[in-house]
Amino acid sequence: MFNFIAIILGKLMRFIYDILAANFTEPGSVSFYALSIIIMTLLVSLMTIPITISSQKQAEKARRFKPKMDEIQKKYGYDQQVLQKKMQELYKEEGVGPGLGGCLPMIIQLLVIIALFRVMQDTTKYVFPEGVTHLKTNFFWIENLLNPDPLWYGLPLLTSLSQFGVTLFSMKTNPQMQQQGGAMGSMNTMMLVMPLAYYFFFVKLPAGLPLYYTLSSVFRLIIMVGMHLFMSKDEATEK
Repeated sequence: MFNFIAIILGKLMRFIYDILAANFTEPGSVSFYALSIIIMTLLVSLMTIPITISSQKQAEKARRFKPKMDEIQKKYGYDQQVLQKKMQELYKEEGVGPGLGGCLPMIIQLLVIIALFRVMQDTTKYVFPEGVTHLKTNFFWIENLLNPDPLWYGLPLLTSLSQFGVTLFSMKTNPQMQQQGGAMGSMNTMMLVMPLAYYFFFVKLPAGLPLYYTLSSVFRLIIMVGMHLFMSKDEATEK
């Protein structure tokens, strides 16, 4: 499956690169290769917008019956099994999913990032069969996006910060993610640790990977904030 996704990403990058090379003059500080990654990130983010919007709608809907969730938490907090059962009954009654839908965009991100790693590991196979010696692959302070970022505070750190922002915003706006203990508590712990893990993961990998992930997280955060503001405004209007 990863090879299939890598082939699609490689063809998409080549298509974008060829359009840029045929119609524009390559900037000195940002190569067409970097711009191809940026545009591809935007396109992939656009394709996952329905999932992000659906997850945020669930979160906003859950906010409306948070008092009921707090009451159940207070009443059955002594027994996690009973608490989870009562919460599931409440979610079913209110027509809201169990709260794990927020993991779906992250899973998609991981699938894409693994496939993109293959693309950058073997660019001549997936993107440029004629070789990359003639290509510029720089991005501002990074001379070659096929190599790791030379700065410890560069793209890997931006990746961690942007994903941490997505995680905090999700927890702040989704009452389901504010539960303690049980499966949700474990998921919250994992989601808070992941941004730190990303730093040590991306710091040794081709810089094109954290470039993709950082931009993808920023795009997702913009959509989530926009949805939150829009739905909060509608809720205030209804009142």
